[in-house]
Amino acid sequence: MEKRVTKNQKRAQEQALKKQRNRLVAGVILIVAALVIAAGGVLFFLQEQKKTDAVPDTSDYEQVLQSYYDALVSADGKTMAQITAPPEYWPYYLETYDKTEADVEASFQESCQEKMSDWQSVYGSDVTISYRIVGLSQPDENGLEEWNQNMESLLGNTGANISEAVTLEVEQTLSGSTKKGTETVYPTLAKMGDSWYIMETDNEKLQNPAGQSDSSSQS
Repeated sequence: MEKRVTKNQKRAQEQALKKQRNRLVAGVILIVAALVIAAGGVLFFLQEQKKTDAVPDTSDYEQVLQSYYDALVSADGKTMAQITAPPEYWPYYLETYDKTEADVEASFQESCQEKMSDWQSVYGSDVTISYRIVGLSQPDENGLEEWNQNMESLLGNTGANISEAVTLEVEQTLSGSTKKGTETVYPTLAKMGDSWYIMETDNEKLQNPAGQSDSSSQS
């Protein structure tokens, strides 16, 4: 009986960790929540997604996505903040929520460390992460227009206006001395000015746990 309980506990822990991995990094939650509230409660542009079946050209998104994974592994809070929102947004956020740049960077750093610690507990202390973009969806243009109008009114500038946006379908593979696993995540990226930003690390609306097989396997 004791062995069975231990096995069940381990299974429950792994299921809980899988759910955690499918959520946003805590720091990103903080920023996106502020953005959504600031935009008048608009769930920006994620209501209607147009799936693209052709093999996507990912050249525009590779740099910011790679920066995200690099920052996640190294717990680089400063880079995480830089790729989450444009400079024009931060003065509003810091003043409204009584935060400093150091507060924001520390929040991101802590979130990255916690996520890596969770992965290490399952896959091993030597866990590595690789990814592959396999598809994308495009947002409803009316949602983009409404977002831009609200943000421009709020900030008094067009720095947070979105010219393009996309939700990627990414196969994310984690491999370590303990085990190896692959899962699909759906980060949403937006182009503001000349740069792309990660608005959401995983769109839960596009997750389908019931129809998605667990490809994790023992190494």
